[in-house]
Amino acid sequence: MHTKRVNFNMQSDCHALLKSVCAIKRVSVSEYCYGLLAEKFAELVRTDPQIRQMLISGNYPPGTNAHHLKKQIMEEFSFE
Repeated sequence: MHTKRVNFNMQSDCHALLKSVCAIKRVSVSEYCYGLLAEKFAELVRTDPQIRQMLISGNYPPGTNAHHLKKQIMEEFSFE
């Protein structure tokens, strides 16, 4: 599976807190941020029809997280 790098800026104190939380949880910053973003995206897909339609309209390789989410949403919202 191909991955893409995402960069964003945050204040130094917030970055230090984030790194500390990740160290305590024994996860990488990437894993932690990805989990938060995936959770929020899954919420948006379920509550925002425009975002849901965007997901449903896409074609995703089998086995990817997007493919699994699309399958779940299609079952939850009775898409055919």
